[in-house]
Amino acid sequence: MVPIDDPIAERRLTVVDDPGRSVTVTIGRPVEAQPGEWACPFTIVGIPEPRSDRGLGVDGVSAVLNALHAIRYALEASGVRVSWEGGEPGDTGFPKLMHYAFGFAFSQRMEQLIDEEIQTLVDERKASGGQGPAG
Repeated sequence: MVPIDDPIAERRLTVVDDPGRSVTVTIGRPVEAQPGEWACPFTIVGIPEPRSDRGLGVDGVSAVLNALHAIRYALEASGVRVSWEGGEPGDTGFPKLMHYAFGFAFSQRMEQLIDEEIQTLVDERKASGGQGPAG
């Protein structure tokens, strides 16, 4: 496990079925690995196979976004059901990010679908006097 020299964020997750056990995600500062390629290191400890990896990108922001995506994937693949403070059981606190590999038009369409679904939930909640689904 490679330690993070310059951490910018850490999240401690609680294992749902074992509240005394935790999983810690540490995210490092993105650095330019070579011209035009950035890397954002992260570690995950407390899962069966601790992970030390990095998200890569064309700039620091895309490296961070790719690290967040990789963290979510690694937590889900670990089979350990976790939650974070403020989240529901099973919620890692690392949201699914919009995949941009299929182009901007695809991303826009997916965002539109999400916005429509959110509006539907808001409308249902208003119609039920605020007693509808949480969201």
